[in-house]
Amino acid sequence: MQKKRTIIFLATIFIIVGSLIILENFLVIRGISIHWPVFLLITGGGFVLLFFQRENNDQVLLWLGSFIFILGLFFYYLNFTSWSKLSTLWPFFLGIIGFSFLSVGMFTREKIFAYFAISFIALFIIFTLVFSVSKKLWPISFIVFGICLIILDYLYKKNKI
Repeated sequence: MQKKRTIIFLATIFIIVGSLIILENFLVIRGISIHWPVFLLITGGGFVLLFFQRENNDQVLLWLGSFIFILGLFFYYLNFTSWSKLSTLWPFFLGIIGFSFLSVGMFTREKIFAYFAISFIALFIIFTLVFSVSKKLWPISFIVFGICLIILDYLYKKNKI
């Protein structure tokens, strides 16, 4: 019975979306196509909900769901500003990967995900400072890298004791 409801819900979504796009193509309504990232938000949220509903808590569902959801938010931002900003905002993809690992690490309490999260978020901060903010701020990357080494050393010692 649950499977039948899911298919009907999915079919209804496709019918509504298809109808809205057709109406926009014939200029009956406007501004629908700019909201395409909502599909990423719904898909990502669905994966996260599946993670919490299943008993075995598959970490891939949480990582993929949070990645797709955050990516949808980033694409929404680019839709309402300018996609040409992507040439300087590309380090955000590293940040999105890092925050996805962070979400898995927070809910599963496994240290390896925290290590990945810290690494990707540090790369995100470093590359953002170097390529997006100012070329004079690149030495901050040494400071960020040093802080990350201290955090990783702390986590390693805490895990070992």
